[in-house]
Amino acid sequence: MTSANTAGNTANTGNSVNTAGSAADSNAGNNAQNSAKQAISIRLMEEKDYPQVQKILQTGMDTGEATFEENAPEAWEDFMRHRLPELSFVAIDTDPAAAAAAGLGEEGEKILGWITATSASHRDVFDGVLEDSIYVHKDAAGKGVAGSLLDRLLKDAAEQGHWAMHSSIFPENEGSVRLHVSRGFEEVGVFHCMSHMNYGPKKGTWRHNMVMEKILEGGPAWKYYQENLERSDDGNAEGSAEETK
Repeated sequence: MTSANTAGNTANTGNSVNTAGSAADSNAGNNAQNSAKQAISIRLMEEKDYPQVQKILQTGMDTGEATFEENAPEAWEDFMRHRLPELSFVAIDTDPAAAAAAGLGEEGEKILGWITATSASHRDVFDGVLEDSIYVHKDAAGKGVAGSLLDRLLKDAAEQGHWAMHSSIFPENEGSVRLHVSRGFEEVGVFHCMSHMNYGPKKGTWRHNMVMEKILEGGPAWKYYQENLERSDDGNAEGSAEETK
C-alpha cells in the first residue's frame, strides 16, 4: 500500500504478495491545501540512506496498515532486489539543524520519507507498468512530503518511458487512498480476503487489497488512453440518450 500511506503513516510496497503497503500520511489527500508544508529536497536514494529508510519502513510495518510483510530487510541489497534504483527517491529536510537534532551530525541529512517503484511483472510486455511504495516519517505526516515524492516518481517514470503506475492499498488506509486519488489514480478493484494476517496488530484478521492505477501523463500510452477514453465516454453518452427515448 502506499506510504504516504506508509510510514509513520505507511505507503505501498511493490510486487507480488508485498503489495499491501501504501503508507502515506493520513492527510495526504489534502497536501495541496496544507499550509504547513515541509521544506524538502528530493534526490535519488543511496545505500548510505538505508539505516533511516529501514527505520521508517519498519515503523510503517508495525502499524499493520502498510504491507503484508512483518520485518524490513536487514541488508540494502535485499531491500533493493526488486526495486528500480533510477526510480527510488528520498525526501530530505532542508533545515540544517534537523540532522543535528536527529543525531546525524553536521554533515548528515534527515530523511523525511522515501518512495520506490518495482516492475509489476517479470514479463517483457509489461515493462512499462510499475507499482509504487511510499513511506513517510511520522514527524513529517500531513506536511506534503508524500505528495511531493509521488509527484517526482510519476514525472520521472513517464520521462523514462513507463506508461502506468499501480498501487496496492489496504482499503482501511484512507490516507493513502486519498493521496493517490489526488494524483489521478483510479480504483481498479479489490481482492477480497487476500491474506489472513499472522502477526502484528491485525493478527487473526482477513485483509482485502485495493488496486489503483494511473496511466502516466506524457508516457507512451497516454495519447492512446486519452483517445479511447473519449470514445468510451461518447459511447456511454449515446447509450444514455437511447435509453431516455
